[in-house]
Amino acid sequence: MKSTPPPVRRALRTIGQNIATQRKLLGLTAKMVAERAGTTPPTISKLERGDGASLEITMSVLRVLGLMTEVVTATDPYQTDRGRLMADEALPVRVRVRGDA
Repeated sequence: MKSTPPPVRRALRTIGQNIATQRKLLGLTAKMVAERAGTTPPTISKLERGDGASLEITMSVLRVLGLMTEVVTATDPYQTDRGRLMADEALPVRVRVRGDA
């Protein structure tokens, strides 16, 4: 199995810590979040440690914590100047040519 690159491991730990902090700020236990997200407390613990979880479980947990919309928006290329610029350059512009009638 391929090893996880260090920047990805760091990001997983940071996101896990952020999830744990948000959960605590909302006054929720891992068990409460697990029940609402359709998973188990050990999976929540694993996610919060930065050991990873499936994208589906992660998104379910983010939904419970009220963070899902922000994460979805953060991945939208049209929400950044660079993404909009690249899209303008990469996406074809449809031009209609009038026929000789």
